[in-house]
Order: sequence, then structure tokens, then C-alpha cells
Amino acid sequence: MAVAAAPAVQARPARLTGWRYPLAVGVLSRLLALAVGGAVGLVQREPGEPLGQALLAPFGAWDGIWYQRIADYGYDPTVAHGNGVAFSPLYPLLMRAVARLIDVSYLLAGVLISTACFLAALVLLHRLVARRSGERVARTVVWLTAFFPVAFVFSSAYTESLYLLLTVASFALLEARRFAGACLAGVLVVLTRPTGIMLVPALLVRLWRDQGRRFSAGFALRALPVALLPIAYVAFGAYLYYRTGDPFATQSAQSAGWGRGANLLLVLAMPVAVLNGLYVAAHDVARLGYVFDTACAMLWALVLVEGWVRRRLPAEYLLYGSLAIALPVFAGTYLALPRYGMGVFVVIWLVAIHVAARPRLGRALRVALPVSMVVAGVLVMGAGVYTP
Repeated sequence: MAVAAAPAVQARPARLTGWRYPLAVGVLSRLLALAVGGAVGLVQREPGEPLGQALLAPFGAWDGIWYQRIADYGYDPTVAHGNGVAFSPLYPLLMRAVARLIDVSYLLAGVLISTACFLAALVLLHRLVARRSGERVARTVVWLTAFFPVAFVFSSAYTESLYLLLTVASFALLEARRFAGACLAGVLVVLTRPTGIMLVPALLVRLWRDQGRRFSAGFALRALPVALLPIAYVAFGAYLYYRTGDPFATQSAQSAGWGRGANLLLVLAMPVAVLNGLYVAAHDVARLGYVFDTACAMLWALVLVEGWVRRRLPAEYLLYGSLAIALPVFAGTYLALPRYGMGVFVVIWLVAIHVAARPRLGRALRVALPVSMVVAGVLVMGAGVYTP
């Protein structure tokens, strides 16, 4: 009996390490992000503004304003020119539920939701990556995700944390061969952000492979839960049609409010996108932040292309990553692509594979990334010269 007990004693630290490291890194990054945002809020505090409200204010800017409005008014077409329909419903619904449950502001509810989802996502992501790529890559993924320059949005009233948690959960369920559960998680992803619909081909590819790479009646039957994702997408569109009278309400709002429209050229130009960014910035210094957007677009494209060529990950991962990055670019802009890429965990995973193989680069990034997040936080939340 004494001999049999030894492996259990030895296994316990390994299990604890599986959640301790990502949780520790996540908490450290959140403390840094909240400190930067709080400092900016304190400096910008208006006379008579409550201290707590001032400290949180930077985390409710940009898209956070829209999610708070939706949580408060729903998809009322008379609010903010009706452009709230450009945003998906799950996150603001959670904001409303949490705000009412614990009697706090929508902004505080959003910060709590985002931070909690982010910490859970890091733990789950670490476990998913470690099983396929090893502990070193898993820790690198966690560090890159937690301290990426715009990673402060993981505690903002944004969908990034919820989206990351749900997409990782969907793939984790796939790895556990719980296909229906992966599809149900996918439904929640679709209701969090439109790019969630890109899970559909990934789910089908994985099922096809698990079914022996052949199409049959059994394959069709098992694939039925995948239909829940487009059904959820269409159902939300139908609801917006009912509220606005526009069958393409989301696309119309994106066009009217943000000037977005289909542009295949931007997708094709992603491998050299930074050249366009440098050209634009050279003629307009005020758009220097566009270089960062296009540089990330180029990085995401190159690591995905290399990932396909070298088969770094299974096809379902690479397919989802490629489509989830291409879709927002196809909508007509590189804007916000850095944070979109953070949410699409596959591209950070691919970057981590390269970083983990280069110890010197890894050590440099462990210092540079937290500093870059502080600088980016000040530029975005303080100076307001860059839109995340």
C-alpha cells in the first residue's frame, strides 16, 4: 500500500502546477493592467466624480461604451443612431445579469466578467496547449497572451476574455471527444462575436477526421449539432430584423458607424500589410498606430502560413485561426486586429512555438511585453492616440 501511494503524492504537485502557473501569470498581468488603468483614471478624474468610478472609467471606453448601452437599453434602434446592432448579445446580457445580481454598475460588472473569464481562459488554454505542444510552449502561450501590448482589454468591458474562454472551451471539448458539447460552446461563441461562425468548418473537419475521413450517414447524423451555430447566428439576425426592419442590420451598422465593407484585397495583402502601414504613416503621422495594426496583420498571416506549411497544429485549429483572422479583415480594415489576434488563441499558440524554441527571445519578451503593455495602456486609455 505504501508503494502504491507514492505516485499519487508525486502527481499532486504536477496537477497543481497545471493551474497555478497560468493563474499566477494571469493575476500578475491583471494587477498591472488595473494599476495602469486606475492611474490613468485618477489623473483624468473630474471634480466631484466618485473615486471608484474614476478608477474604472478607462476600462469602459471605446467599444465598452456600446456594450454598456446595450446592457442598459437593449437593441433599441432609437439609441445612438441604432448602431448598437453591430455588437453581439451575450456579453451585454451577462453584464446586465451580473450588475443586477450584485447591484453594481454595468462597467464594474463588465470588468469583473472580463477578468474572471480571462483567468479561467488562461488555465484552460495552458492545459490545452501543454497536452499537444508541451509545458514550455504552454507557458509561453500564457505569458504572450497575458502581457501582449493591448492585453489590458482582457479586463475592459470588451468581449475578448469571454470569446477567448469559449473558443478554448470548444476546442478542449473537441479534444475530449465531446462533440455536442463543443458545438454548444460554439453557439455561445457565435453569440459573443460574429467570427465565432468560423468554428463551423473547423468542427466539421475534426468530425470528418474522427469518422475515418469519409462521408456517410453516420457522419451526417453526428454533424447535426454543428447546425446550432448558424441557427444561432441567423436567429440573432432575425431578432435584429424584428427590432430594426433591416434584414442586414449588423452589416448596415458596421458600414454606417465605422465605414466598413467587404474588401478582399486587404485579406490578400496581409503577408505584406505593414508596407501599407508604413506608407500611410509616412504621409500622416497621426496614423502611426496604423503601423501596429498592419504589423500584427502581417505577423498573424505569416505565422498562419508557416503553420500550414509545417503542419504545426491539426487542420481544424489552423482552419479556424485563418478564417477568424481573415473575416474581420475582409470587413474592410486592419483596425483592432492586434486584439482580435489575441482572442484567436491559435495565432498566439503559433507565435509561442517559435518563441519557446528561442530562449533568448523568450527572456527578452518577458521583460519587453509587460513594459509594452504599460506604454500601450497609457497611449490608449490616457493619451487616447490609439484605438484598440
